[in-house]
Amino acid sequence: MVQLIASIVAFAVGILFLPMVFSGMRVRGTTKALTAGAIGGALSVLLGKVLLAVLTLIFFPIALLGPIGAFIIQALVNVVILMLTARMSEGVEFDGIKTTVWAGIALTTLQFVVRLAG
Repeated sequence: MVQLIASIVAFAVGILFLPMVFSGMRVRGTTKALTAGAIGGALSVLLGKVLLAVLTLIFFPIALLGPIGAFIIQALVNVVILMLTARMSEGVEFDGIKTTVWAGIALTTLQFVVRLAG
């Protein structure tokens, strides 16, 4: 339960602040961002480990790079979750895959910083 709450909060904060960095990402208000954060956080908890395992198998050579490989694969997991979140919520939009990938990288960076701080 704690993991779900932490994931929801992390996604909500990320979704609130990422549009300030990426002009190709739009959020239609705080309530919509919090809703999208709840969706993204739930997807992360429910699908995150499965996606991580599948993408690690698909991109096995990247996984061999150690911490950098783990970061890249986690960023890909976040990209998939952001794409699903944007489809499932009406408050988050991305202009294209390039913006989604950069947002996934930024979200992964935020997650790693929070893990290091905590």
